Amino acid sequence: MKNTYIPLLVLTVLAVISAGAMIMNADADEKILIDNGGLESENSPAVDGGNNDKMQPLNTIATIIGIETWDNTTVLLLDQDESDIGEGYPCDIYLKISQETTIKDSNGNELTIEDLTEETRIEAYYGPATTRSLPAQSVAVSIVVLDENDQPGVPQPVKTTGTILGTEKWTSSTVILLDEDDVEIGEGYPCDIYLSIGQETTITDSNGNELTIEDLTEGMRIEAYYGPMVTASLPPQSGTLKIVVLSE
Repeated sequence: MKNTYIPLLVLTVLAVISAGAMIMNADADEKILIDNGGLESENSPAVDGGNNDKMQPLNTIATIIGIETWDNTTVLLLDQDESDIGEGYPCDIYLKISQETTIKDSNGNELTIEDLTEETRIEAYYGPATTRSLPAQSVAVSIVVLDENDQPGVPQPVKTTGTILGTEKWTSSTVILLDEDDVEIGEGYPCDIYLSIGQETTITDSNGNELTIEDLTEGMRIEAYYGPMVTASLPPQSGTLKIVVLSE
């Protein structure tokens, strides 16, 4: 009887050893997953059920506090408005400028890297890939140099170009019926937008010479700045800040 139990005992010991090995392997695998957690944005799994949609660039408002050159690459040192990694670091984030990076002013005019200096206020789109270092590093997609009067996060006036279809008198204001170049609300409407001319509206020609509402006539090409408040009506209506009569 004693000998009968020996093989059974051996099998039991082997089973325990195998189970222990499996547990150790599972623990090792789990540690590897944990160590590789915190994936960067370009490797992050989709959250919509499996479709890995292209990640969008990140956005920040910041002040340039330094400009460096790393291996012939220009790097901006940024002090971000809404991020502070703490004292002892040279900046909140390093942004590398590549050949694909676009640099413009707030009116859309193209600039160059030479136009960026310390204390310049910018709105930057970067990444979405960033390093895990402190400060983080990323590549800038686009940079917009902000005017002193720009208030990030506050709606800005809309800029449009178009042709005057006519003017009308509404109560105490004159209204321009504008056919916008880049907007088409469809047939059956008198215009694409009604622009109300108030006392605060400035009217000039393309050389900056002042004009009056009487100088605006049907068929005239203009550049207009309006809003940012616009009605939800069709056609929409808005107050006008500035009108520039374009040269033919």
